[in-house]
Amino acid sequence: MFRAIWAARWYLLLGLFTFIFVLAINTPLHFVWGFVEPQVKRLPVNIHHVNGTLWDGHAKIGVPQMRALGELQARWTLSPLSLLTGAAAVNLQVEGQGLRLQADTRIGMDQQLDIHSASGYLDSAVVAPVLKKNRISVGGNFELSQLSGELNLAQRRFADISGRVVYSGGEVSVPVNNKPVQATMPMVLGNIAMEGNKAVITATTTDNKELLQAYMQPDGWGGVAVRRRFIDALGQEWPNKAEEDTVIFEVSHKIL
Repeated sequence: MFRAIWAARWYLLLGLFTFIFVLAINTPLHFVWGFVEPQVKRLPVNIHHVNGTLWDGHAKIGVPQMRALGELQARWTLSPLSLLTGAAAVNLQVEGQGLRLQADTRIGMDQQLDIHSASGYLDSAVVAPVLKKNRISVGGNFELSQLSGELNLAQRRFADISGRVVYSGGEVSVPVNNKPVQATMPMVLGNIAMEGNKAVITATTTDNKELLQAYMQPDGWGGVAVRRRFIDALGQEWPNKAEEDTVIFEVSHKIL
């Protein structure tokens, strides 16, 4: 009997491995969430109402720094084979009221998050409460494409980022000389890139003339510099003499 068991040992090991593998794949996520939760706490989001399995699950997400986004629905699929390389390859989909994001990501044991070919959509109504604090209102929507980057979760800073964003154009209201100016903004193109240790978005006209530049620093400070050409695009006249490329307005504040 023991000789027969010994002869079939490899089949027994294969069966045991298969049993463990199938059990892990089908185990409800709330049973293992206690082990996973400490790892995701480094993310700048709150995750709750977790359901499904570790490999194919969904949850609700809140972003404390951007409460205007409301409650988001997230769904992910994780490749079990990717764990053999010491990383987790995850396809992530996030949706909310007026918001959509899809990305292929990879999270390593060194807390490095790689983002590949992310795309998304944002209705301006979602960010209206944030803009209102600065007496700004924007109509239209934003489309994100080709976004890739490397983010250190432990330090919460980007090592690299690149992508494109397109603003559809629409009705806007901005303060000019402390007075609200309403106008129709044409389509704007945005290029996302790294400049030194800062993540930068450069907004241009469709003929590639710069309108403004916004940035985010590793310490959580962000800012924006507006050129006179932006005022021209609104159909307004700047009262002081200045060239099109002159920065006429610049502001920065703590964001994260």
